Amino acid sequence: MRWSDVLLPLTPLYSAVVRARAAAYSRGLLAAHRLEVPVVSVGNLTFGGTGKTPTVVALARDLVERGRKPAVLTRGFGRAGDAPVVILAPNPGVSVERAGDEPLEIANRLPGVPVVVDADRVRGGRCAVGLGADLVLLDDGFQHLRLARDLDLVLVDSGDPWGGGRLPPRGRLREPVTALGRASAVMVTKLPTSHDEILATITRRVAQVTGGATVLGSQMRPTRVRTDEGWLAVKALVGRRVLAFAGLGRPEGFGELLEESRAQVVARRWFDDHHRYTGAEIGRLLEEARDLGAVAVTTGKDAVKLPAGTPAWVVEVEVVPLDGQWDRLWRLLPGGRP
Repeated sequence: MRWSDVLLPLTPLYSAVVRARAAAYSRGLLAAHRLEVPVVSVGNLTFGGTGKTPTVVALARDLVERGRKPAVLTRGFGRAGDAPVVILAPNPGVSVERAGDEPLEIANRLPGVPVVVDADRVRGGRCAVGLGADLVLLDDGFQHLRLARDLDLVLVDSGDPWGGGRLPPRGRLREPVTALGRASAVMVTKLPTSHDEILATITRRVAQVTGGATVLGSQMRPTRVRTDEGWLAVKALVGRRVLAFAGLGRPEGFGELLEESRAQVVARRWFDDHHRYTGAEIGRLLEEARDLGAVAVTTGKDAVKLPAGTPAWVVEVEVVPLDGQWDRLWRLLPGGRP
């Protein structure tokens, strides 16, 4: 018997708990604390795999271009200890063990933008304001209702928008799809080049659940590749035999991205989200790649957990919104602009 079968009777209890908690905040039975500056939450309905980290990076960059001073507030999943940590690149001086993989990747991609890591989002938000932030991007915030937000952006992966349609253990939903009723906007991520039908189908489903929340769209685009020789253009992947490895919520999306970049993916090695690689695992991956006449290729999130000098290529990606999408999003903020 599978563990998912053993745990299946707990699904109704899990569903009841998440619904009751959301209702308690909605009715004011549990207090939500408000910061002095706007809070924009970026979250999802499923356990990982929606492109949340690159979306937070893209939003922060857009805000900086508009003259704002954003900070990113994140939990730092899987890090050692619970003391608040502030990361400020280009000289973060913080290990992945103290900060977590996603916060460190975000900081590396956003020099000059503070990244505050704190499981206590209210305390962390106040720290961000104290650092001079005039807007806080709350990473993975949809289920963290203790910190009040001015805009709730929920991401859904175009390849698996509803996490199999089930809560754990049979599915990847963190909440029932009806929880989208709390969302200010839904962004469909990782859209393919021909996406009209996919976007229309998801938009209809969102309308059924929310009564008409704003639906946006974005695509994932590789921008460059870090190799032993330094940064190369994405065309370096064309025709290249690669062994892809990653620890993501939906790592299959990384394999699809490599194929779209016309790399020849000869092997895929997927790990659990936030996986911490051992030296033995890295050695086996590199040896297998050599035996296949391939190069080992991974993501930025995974790269921060590899020892310096590991001969693996790292693909950097960015989120590209459909035309005018950021403007549509920011108009949902009180006052109609960020």
